[in-house]
Amino acid sequence: MARLPLSVEPVPLDLAWNDPAANLKAIEAEVRARLEASPETPPESRLFLFPELTLTGFVTKEPASFSVDDGPAGALRALARSLGVGIAAGFPERNPADPSRPFNALAVIDPAGKVAGLYRKTHLFTLGANPESAAYTAGARGTVFDYRGWKVGLAVCFDVRFSALFHAYAKAGVDLLLISSCWVGGPHKTEQYRTLCAAHAILTQAYAAAVNRSGRDPAWEYDGSAYIFAPNGESLSMESLSPLDPARLEAARALKVRVADRPDYPVVP
Repeated sequence: MARLPLSVEPVPLDLAWNDPAANLKAIEAEVRARLEASPETPPESRLFLFPELTLTGFVTKEPASFSVDDGPAGALRALARSLGVGIAAGFPERNPADPSRPFNALAVIDPAGKVAGLYRKTHLFTLGANPESAAYTAGARGTVFDYRGWKVGLAVCFDVRFSALFHAYAKAGVDLLLISSCWVGGPHKTEQYRTLCAAHAILTQAYAAAVNRSGRDPAWEYDGSAYIFAPNGESLSMESLSPLDPARLEAARALKVRVADRPDYPVVP
């Protein structure tokens, strides 16, 4: 299938703490404002990427949970359908096997309101008085799916520190990485996040779009960073809304450096 025009827009929203209704209103207001600001770009070609756990914020003590088919997540699907846009957003997904420990999920919703891809964060953050790893259930695998002819892989925040997930995405031949985060502040944290996301674009030879929330919650502060990296690691300007260029994928991949292009590397002591 040919890759159709696709513009990815990371939105570093300041999330309302544990308030899905407020966050849904903020998502709608942000998307409507951006659509009005760039009416020349067809809505169906636009994919808005929001921070980790978009609907609740990074709640790690007795988090709420709901299904992707109803409640706040269902309302998010209805919003994407009514506006005719793609939305990538996170929420605590109900875990039938352990209702007290939901999954930290990232869903990509297409302009018809259908879930194109759903990922459950595999690497849970271990710091804090109430660590994510004690409140959520880790996912077991990556997610690859087709979106407008682009092969997409998903990751959430702390995942970027673990290269094996991105090696697997390289082997799967992904064209676009979507990285949704509540990357907490601290010494060197902004530099680490930017560098790791750029490195994954370079090594996977794929586009990488990454977003961190802005503002603060009861425990952490966030820098509101947002990036789109080309397959060669170039940071692309988000001031002008331009579709991803398939030719840049092919140009980058002329150099065979992806894990997908190499056999295993035995290490001899």
